[in-house]
Amino acid sequence: MHTSFTVEFDHAWLAGRDFPRERGRMLLRLLEELAGSGSLREAARKAGVSYRSAWGALGDGARLFGAPLVDMQRGRRASLSFLGRKVLAADERVREGLGEQFERLRAEIPAMLADALPGTRPHLALHASHDLALVELRALCRRALDLEVVIRGADDNLAALARGECDVAGFHVADALPRAAAAAAALGRWLDPRKHTLIHFVAREQGLIARPGSRIRGVHDLARPGVRFIHRQSRSSDGEELSVAEAVAAGRADAGFGLRADATRHKLAFTPLAMERYFFACAKAALPGAALKLLLETLKHPDFAARVSRLPGYDASQSGRREALDAALTWVARRGNIGHPRRTNA
Repeated sequence: MHTSFTVEFDHAWLAGRDFPRERGRMLLRLLEELAGSGSLREAARKAGVSYRSAWGALGDGARLFGAPLVDMQRGRRASLSFLGRKVLAADERVREGLGEQFERLRAEIPAMLADALPGTRPHLALHASHDLALVELRALCRRALDLEVVIRGADDNLAALARGECDVAGFHVADALPRAAAAAAALGRWLDPRKHTLIHFVAREQGLIARPGSRIRGVHDLARPGVRFIHRQSRSSDGEELSVAEAVAAGRADAGFGLRADATRHKLAFTPLAMERYFFACAKAALPGAALKLLLETLKHPDFAARVSRLPGYDASQSGRREALDAALTWVARRGNIGHPRRTNA
């Protein structure tokens, strides 16, 4: 972020004819100190003004409001008048009411200016389910785009987008009815077709990962006695999170569902079962922004396709293509046509 400017607000509100806000700010500071000390001389010292200036500010304040703000009687400690206490209470209310808003604006304004300031990278918050191609995307975005990636479950990502907690939500849909139905429920719960759109990220091959030599070649083999099946990520004995492929490779299971790329990486047997399409969802209103434009340019760039092509079972031929929300509810016509899903009436 550009560091030659800062965002500062002040709560000054007290002003009037021939009584500038700076004078009002000093008077309020003096009243606050006087309320705690009971001595005008001590209050003036703590407020950083001279005793004479303090007297002058109290006199100006009395003329501004038409009544004294301080009771000053010989032989007694100075104290705020009823009006003085009310003025001080009003100042406290202003600070309480504006403080939270000022803090929020202090964070928002630099972000609003980011894409116009020289030498800065636009920021984009992406909440996404785990995928190997995300690593390649972040690497390509690094110079031009500050891409913040948070790995979460698909439903959580869509909920975060709907609540405005992220700019883009990533989720994947398989070419099988139960998984497509689950995606439809999540989309209907959190997104609005009038406000949101989809961006095609990648397509990837999902299947059955098995330990070499296990003779597991299909789902029916999982019913054999003694077969250890794992259906989601687990943790190692030292608490490290393991993918399905890592768990099978480590001998913690005989088989599980996962990606061809993961199976290849760990030299495991793989039986293809479905194609998954991975989408990014975002607000239509955000598309003209610099951050989304850079993301789309990166997805469509040949360098991204080249990087993804090195991941077995992945296809990036449609990456960066905008689609309506119902595109996530259709599935691939045939497994050989990874990047071109056929629309159905299902």
